[in-house]
Amino acid sequence: MKLERITIENFRQFHERNHLDFAKDKKHCVTVIHGANGAGKTSLFLAINWCLYGRSLEGVKVIDNVGGLVSKEAVSQTKEGDTVRASVEITFQHDGERYLVKRSIQVKKQKGGQIEGNSADDFVMMRTKADGDAIRVSNPLVTMNSILPVNVREYFLFDGEKIDNFAKPEAAAQVKQAIDLVLKLKVLDRARKHLEANAQDYRKELRQVSSAELRDLIDRDGNARTERTKSETRKRELSEAIESARRKIADIDERLRETKDAKTLQQQRERLERDLKAQESESETYLHQLRELATGAYFVIGQGVVSQALRILDDKRKRGEIPSNIRKQFIEDLLGKMRCICGRPFTEGSPEYKSIKQLMQSSLPGSLEDEVLDTSAALRPFNERSERQLSDIDRAMKRRTDLVDSIKQIRAELSDVELKLKGLPLEEIGQLEKQRHSFLGDIDSYNMEIGSFNERIRKLSEEIAQLEKDIAKARKDEKRERFLSTKLELAQKAADAIGEMYQTYADDMRERIQAKTKEIFRQLVWKDTHFQDVQLGPDFNLEVIDRWGMPARPELSAGERQVLSLSFITAMSRVSEEEAPLVMDTPFGRLSSQHRDNITKNLPDLADQLVMFVTDEELREQARKNLEPRIGAEYRLEFDRKTSCTRIVEVKS
Repeated sequence: MKLERITIENFRQFHERNHLDFAKDKKHCVTVIHGANGAGKTSLFLAINWCLYGRSLEGVKVIDNVGGLVSKEAVSQTKEGDTVRASVEITFQHDGERYLVKRSIQVKKQKGGQIEGNSADDFVMMRTKADGDAIRVSNPLVTMNSILPVNVREYFLFDGEKIDNFAKPEAAAQVKQAIDLVLKLKVLDRARKHLEANAQDYRKELRQVSSAELRDLIDRDGNARTERTKSETRKRELSEAIESARRKIADIDERLRETKDAKTLQQQRERLERDLKAQESESETYLHQLRELATGAYFVIGQGVVSQALRILDDKRKRGEIPSNIRKQFIEDLLGKMRCICGRPFTEGSPEYKSIKQLMQSSLPGSLEDEVLDTSAALRPFNERSERQLSDIDRAMKRRTDLVDSIKQIRAELSDVELKLKGLPLEEIGQLEKQRHSFLGDIDSYNMEIGSFNERIRKLSEEIAQLEKDIAKARKDEKRERFLSTKLELAQKAADAIGEMYQTYADDMRERIQAKTKEIFRQLVWKDTHFQDVQLGPDFNLEVIDRWGMPARPELSAGERQVLSLSFITAMSRVSEEEAPLVMDTPFGRLSSQHRDNITKNLPDLADQLVMFVTDEELREQARKNLEPRIGAEYRLEFDRKTSCTRIVEVKS
């Protein structure tokens, strides 16, 4: 996951619409957001968490005891009886795809300035296709939780003042939980428990479903039709806004092409955008191909049985049992005539008779033998087909992986071109580039809304069609029951196998995290010669060993505990190979200058994307100099004393 942009509107002290773009290329991966205490750093940090997960998700509290979320200034400017909407929108990349998520909440202004509303919010997730259109993700909460699980987020989006929790003597359980969550070990454990539960409870009953009253159905049908008309109207308005923004971008591109200083960079961008569109389209094609190949690869499951059947048939063929040397019909003819093949007669019970009779037992009926031979011929190409299917899947997977890597590289180059254009000495070029970037952000937002309305219209149309059917049979009760069953033995065996896998994998990951934590800790701590080792034992106690070979964790200063915890978190990220941003609120408040200098010097190399919410006092002198070459975006939070509102202002380089 790599953050691209956040747009915040009427959220806490951020009145009206504010946005900022995160740095995301490898060379300039640091985004700095600074302001005085109380200016809104924590509110902006809170907005990121709330947008992605809401107040809570899957029983995990994300934000709590933070007061109202809707801007008080926006409420004060609203007429009594009107509504105010607060929203946060985030654009990010993940696994070669671009996503847009938006969470909003609405309140109504009552008499006396009070507001009425509930904690329910609206969450929408869109995925941007190669052609630029956005499609709505049907299961946004599940998808967001799979990209960066809610119970993992605190190890990537964290409060610097609380980070030293992992280094406390009583933190073994928390350390183990962190490893379980970040490295997906919790998923294995949950799967084991789930399978064991299914092994005992393998049959469930669906409750009876009854139809509603006719009058209620008619009302719902009318409301659905009205809502569909409104959605279609708004969709048309958004489409017109997109076309207008695209025309403005085309005008800006034309002006940049005609400007001497920007011409080369603009041409480079247009080439990269063409390449990006082509490769995203090809990636979509391969993704579709992989789905078809995987769906059609069902016969691979039977490959082992087929191979065994062929081995049995081949063994019988080698022993001469198939085909038999003498046909059964031929032997029956000899016995019927009581005459040998040489013409000499024999009698029943004679040695000749017994010998021919014995041949009957070793021969097969002609029709059965033909079927056996036909079966062997039919099964033989089966393995070839399985191998070819697996080879096609492997080839398609490799190509899509290459495309994902290439897409990431092109996007990084596009970001670099944008930075260069913004940095050109001519103020007009920088202004044009900012306008262009803003229009692109608007198009993303409009496409997101259109995708949302497309989904809304589709669902309303389906609802209307169903209501028409329900109205026709409203007075008829319908009862449906069905049962779901699972195989007890299979579920139990799977649970046992997952249990063994969990322990082996957990031990290996613990040792790898221990080695990586030690490596990073020695980079970040300033007394690197004083500490010789970092250990993460089977009991998940995180321990530091000093130069005398003695446990030193109880003697660590608050700053050293914070460095140890940061080393542990970063090590988990490196070992898990999760592409996730490291978002730190007040990271240096309790650190000495030596630790602050070491962290700012090394941390950008350890994180794919680094976002820091800091005060001016936290980032000064050498620490500032260390970060400057890696800063790709910098913003200042300006607090207006007259309105008690905050604006996000970009700091010019």
